[in-house]
Amino acid sequence: MENDLDIQIKKLVKDLSHAVAFQRKHAAWMLARLAQKGKAGTIVSAGAVPKLAKCLDDNEMIVRYRAVWVLSMLAKHGQKQAILEAELESVLNCLADDKTEVEICHPHTSEIIFTTLGSLANEALGYLQNEP
Repeated sequence: MENDLDIQIKKLVKDLSHAVAFQRKHAAWMLARLAQKGKAGTIVSAGAVPKLAKCLDDNEMIVRYRAVWVLSMLAKHGQKQAILEAELESVLNCLADDKTEVEICHPHTSEIIFTTLGSLANEALGYLQNEP
């Protein structure tokens, strides 16, 4: 039987395809945070990886950035095989040189941080290529 959090994760995965960019951005942020909190397997089981792959081509940079973040957190928290099977390592390799600057808010200090999509893609690749 599904619990409320599992139902919420399924809704968030569905929202990765939402017509409104804010919904896609929010869903990706929530899924990354949930992956960090031990729900990576549930997120993958809910079908997130193919939807995240589509988000990597999103018109909105922040959606692309957050999709890479989710993939990074999934890889870090035991789900790298699903990402490798979806053949997303080559996509992340292509993004690794992306110098597009992204402005994010530090989760603990609320400080504005400037980073790049490429730096996050490189972090994700590191989790994919390292042994557990």
